[in-house]
This record gives sequence, C-alpha cells and structure tokens, in this order.
Amino acid sequence: MKIYYLILSLFIIECNSSEKAETVQVLSPPSAKNASTSNVQKLLHTIMGTGEGMLRGIDFGDDISNVKKKEKAELFEEEESHIGYSFDSDNLETIDILYQKDKQNRVSGIELDIYMNTEVSNDSLKNELTKQFTSLYGQPLANAETPTWEIKSKGKVSIKVVKNKLDRGLEVKFIQISKPI
Repeated sequence: MKIYYLILSLFIIECNSSEKAETVQVLSPPSAKNASTSNVQKLLHTIMGTGEGMLRGIDFGDDISNVKKKEKAELFEEEESHIGYSFDSDNLETIDILYQKDKQNRVSGIELDIYMNTEVSNDSLKNELTKQFTSLYGQPLANAETPTWEIKSKGKVSIKVVKNKLDRGLEVKFIQISKPI
C-alpha cells in the first residue's frame, strides 16, 4: 500500500510541476494611442470621402440634386438655405454636414459639425484635418484667428475647436469666395 501512495504522490507532484513549466503567452492589445490614431484616420477618411471634390465628392457650384444623389449619410433637414445630413462613427461620434444653397440651388458653402467623445480624439482629429488641409492647400493663413487655408480661386476652409460643458468637437467651414457681379 505504501508503494501505491508513493506512486500517487509522485504522479501528483509531476502533474503540478508540468503545469508550472507551461508558459502562457498573452498577446497585449494595441496601445490606446495606436488604436486612437487608426480610429481617427478612419473617421477622417469617412468624413472627407474618396478625395474627389472638396468634401465627399462635392464642390462649390454643384447642383443640390447631385448632392442628394452622392451623399450617403442620413438626410435630417432640408431648408431653403441648406440641406443637412448626419451620421455616427463606429465610436458613436456624430458628424453633421450642412450644404449651403445659393439662389440657383447650388452648393455655396459646406459646414461640418463634428461631436467627439474625448479630448484626445478631438485633438487627434484636428491634427489629422490640419495635416490634410496643409497637404491639399498649403500652409494656413498667418493672420487668421482660427486655422484657415485658402482654396485657390474658390474660397477658404477653417477649423474651429468647440468646447463647452456638454460637448466637444470641431466646426469645419468651407466658405466660397463671392464672385463680383
């Protein structure tokens, strides 16, 4: 009987020691900074669109009927002065797009109201927009209160940071230069 207990004890000891010898490899999740950067870049691409037009395939002077055909976001309002679309990102940030109309029912301006979840994502999106506008339009105007770029012979685009007790986000405005009559 002693031999039986001895063998059983050796078996238990061996099982315990082999469990300790196994190593478990745990993959660490991507860092918050890397995940945040890729999310912001994905959001920027979703906001800006394919690269055609100034924004989402739309340019100043486009007929509003063409905007309605191209725009895939949800229509939330249509007024005499503008047409508004909205969508939410994967992280539940909200993006509202207002296409301003002129008297000929053509795009005369575009305003983005972007509501972000965190200060970090808000700052990251502002930085990504700044890089993109600088790449497209050159250095921002030196004397502007908010970062503003000149869109050659068409207008200007600006980025304003919005912060209050309830919301944080960005206001991006594409403003068409008035043509003299």
